[in-house]
Amino acid sequence: MTRTQQSHILPQHHPSWFLCLAWAWLALTVMASAAFAQDLVIESWRKDDQLLWDKVLIPAFQRQHPGIRLSFRAEEPLAYDARVESRLSTRRAGDLVFCRPFDGSVRMHAKGYLLPLKARELENFSPQARQAWTTDDGQTTYCLPVAFVMHGLFYNKKVFKDLGLTPPVTVDEFLRLLGTIGASGNITPLALGTADMWESTQVVFTGMGPNFWGGEKARLGLIQRTAKFTDPGFIKAWEMMAKLKPHMHPRQNSMSNADVQLLFATGHAAVFPTGSWDIDFLRSTSFAYKTPIELGVFKPPLKQAGQTCHISVHPDFGIGVNRNSPHQAAALKFIAWLGTADFAQLLTDTLAGYFPLSDHPVKVNDPLGQEMLNWRQECQDTIRLNAQKINRVWPSMEEELWYANVKVINQDITPEQAARHIQSVHEKNTYLK
Repeated sequence: MTRTQQSHILPQHHPSWFLCLAWAWLALTVMASAAFAQDLVIESWRKDDQLLWDKVLIPAFQRQHPGIRLSFRAEEPLAYDARVESRLSTRRAGDLVFCRPFDGSVRMHAKGYLLPLKARELENFSPQARQAWTTDDGQTTYCLPVAFVMHGLFYNKKVFKDLGLTPPVTVDEFLRLLGTIGASGNITPLALGTADMWESTQVVFTGMGPNFWGGEKARLGLIQRTAKFTDPGFIKAWEMMAKLKPHMHPRQNSMSNADVQLLFATGHAAVFPTGSWDIDFLRSTSFAYKTPIELGVFKPPLKQAGQTCHISVHPDFGIGVNRNSPHQAAALKFIAWLGTADFAQLLTDTLAGYFPLSDHPVKVNDPLGQEMLNWRQECQDTIRLNAQKINRVWPSMEEELWYANVKVINQDITPEQAARHIQSVHEKNTYLK
């Protein structure tokens, strides 16, 4: 064979040969990566945030961890707790689960469903931030703290401007404002419904009530049994709630939270008591219906001018690792990422009104979110009244408050009757003795 003939069969003279080899190697690498990729499922009740997790948060994690694929699986909030616990008990749950604060998830830990977290995973979280997912003895944290929210009252700035109104400071001013809006005859003053029941407790009672009973001091007093639900401060809160019905929609009894969200977001209601978690939803809904409204927000009104204000600053959700997950190592990589400064800023930018519980400093670009955060410089923080230990009774204090608070708003029972009933439930709680 001549040198020329040999040269025709030497691969170095055929770049296409190398190209084929490179493509084959790449294909094998991709197939190998796919074969070893781990698929994780995150369980959540945050259905409204599905798109943001799918399109922003999860892709940001996967860019750093291409060998881990995540799926965000959300369901109806009111069904989540029972269903996820059932799946955990039968080993059908996802690898990671959203955790309610305090009593909402302590049962999952007590039954051994959640993997205790180590110090390295918690190094960027203060003891206060960890408290909502830490055992009573302070020894074990079982969910990573992720985000907190704040309570407030949103309002339609155009309606206020047209009627010459300014945000109220006291409850008396608030009720007069609602009366003025109602007298105009054009719009529902207060976007609040009682069909779902939870809003009467988680928004109105525990969001507006702290200014009546004195915030954190009274909450701790209930836990320590130095305070009672029949004390004047709690009765005053129920008296305020009993005055709201005339300012609500005539069909409020059959209106769900989704109904009143829409009522407000489309410009048909003036004031919506809710929290920072609704900022994105209200904006997007108003634009979707081509009725963009200019949102304003004001603090829960004071019982009287000059008193110390109290704001419900509530740990909203943590995320824990399913102890029976076959992919614990991969799940813990996700937990570690949730504790980074990058995630803290990304959460702040992505989910307006959700603020990171980690110690990392973040820049809040949303003006409403920043305005609400500024309240913490003026007011004292508290959390939802019954979230810690007070719910550990049967029947559940949460459910009994839903019942009593709706009855008070609908003027079916008096504030004093509500107080006596709730105190009777509270006295059955053996965890507080």
